[in-house]
Amino acid sequence: MGATEKGVICQLVIQKEPSYKVDPVTPDAQVIYLRSDTIAFSRPNESSDVSRGANRNPTKPARGLDDVGGDISTELQAYIGRLYEGVMGTVVTTGTGPYVHTFKHGPLSSWMLERKYPTLGKYAKYNGCKFGKLSMDVTTKGFQNITVSTSGAKETISDAPFDATPLDLGKVSFDGRSIMLIEEGGVAIATISKISGLTIDNGLDLGEENYALGGDGSRDDIPEGMVKVTGTAHAMFKTIDLYNKAKNGTESSIRVKYALGDGNGTAGNESLELKLSELVYSPKTPPIAGPKGLVVEAPFEAYYENSAEASALQLILKNTQASI
Repeated sequence: MGATEKGVICQLVIQKEPSYKVDPVTPDAQVIYLRSDTIAFSRPNESSDVSRGANRNPTKPARGLDDVGGDISTELQAYIGRLYEGVMGTVVTTGTGPYVHTFKHGPLSSWMLERKYPTLGKYAKYNGCKFGKLSMDVTTKGFQNITVSTSGAKETISDAPFDATPLDLGKVSFDGRSIMLIEEGGVAIATISKISGLTIDNGLDLGEENYALGGDGSRDDIPEGMVKVTGTAHAMFKTIDLYNKAKNGTESSIRVKYALGDGNGTAGNESLELKLSELVYSPKTPPIAGPKGLVVEAPFEAYYENSAEASALQLILKNTQASI
């Protein structure tokens, strides 16, 4: 018997597809540094209700519909722009080095993901993957963990990789200490201690109507729906202002910028900005939870009405990468 495969040496790569569940013509995959990857193929059996008459034994079940889905768990990084594009939909790159990549909500592309099992010498390729959700917490310390959920069409197990030499841009992560500014309502604020459950939800349609009769049992498409961007701001109860905004339904905004070094985008000076230009809070009266300091919790929902960004959430990434 051979050695057991170990997750620590497995690898995940990503590349955009030219069209849904179609391999790219030229290999140009990129390594994604991650904590875990739960993407998996599944196909339930469909039991038969027909009895054989002679005894109680069941008859052979039918094949169900193919499904691919799971989560990629990693950290907020400066060189995982393909994940950001997968979740947001559109990216525009400017500059001549360093480069500025601006991500906004738009039509979602489909992606090919491939997992490497090096001990076994096998590769699991997943086609037709669309990213349905990104969730994260903005915290004062430690790495900023993110989870990206994906759903796809089919799995192919191979003895050879799709791309034998994937691009490896390294792991350059942001942490809580690299937050260089946070603004609420366009003004720097020092009382927000955390933003929890910041979530981008693309509302993917995973219904059975996206499987075609006479097909191969895999999804023929995964249409995206309306974007929903939500989260909760946690603030030290030093002022009533944030609670009043929530109670009065006053439009506000949140801007968080992470920066390494001076944040200009050169190596070691990468930055990532999150802009929610239009949002409203939901009021929640601060309770007396005990003898310690009180906290205002302000759930919010972002939207687009007339902001210059024209996107409920905008990401601005500065790094040395010429193209995503």
